Amino acid sequence: MKQSYQIRIEYLGVKMFKHIAATLISLPMLAYWLILSPVIPNSENHPIYYKYSDDGRWKIAIYDISATTPISSIQYLLNRRYVVLYKSDGEYIGQSTPFCFQSFWGFSALFPNNTHNSLLFIPESCDYTIPTDKPEWWSKIIKFRLSI
Repeated sequence: MKQSYQIRIEYLGVKMFKHIAATLISLPMLAYWLILSPVIPNSENHPIYYKYSDDGRWKIAIYDISATTPISSIQYLLNRRYVVLYKSDGEYIGQSTPFCFQSFWGFSALFPNNTHNSLLFIPESCDYTIPTDKPEWWSKIIKFRLSI
């Protein structure tokens, strides 16, 4: 009887470990899907607009949100967009925040230069600043994802 009790405890321990492991794996994947999947540029999602810096070192691309989640489907219907900053050779540098989207009619972009190391937008209804020297966490994840 004591041996069957120990086997039952071991079985519950293994079952609990599997449950915790599945949770630890699925939560980041769920967060990735909900937060980052609508704003990952890919070959099927063509930019709707390019703008180049005067010195030719930088370019920005404005993309439509991908309708990959229920919330992003609504944002897609509302013509929300995000911005990606590239070097002139096409190297991905970073992109705007995945938490705030806006329409892009009548904006001005200030490209990185000697006085500031970020892409800045005016008017600033969302924080669309894209740093070139210290990328945000979402830009690091997306850059890794694009390199795969």
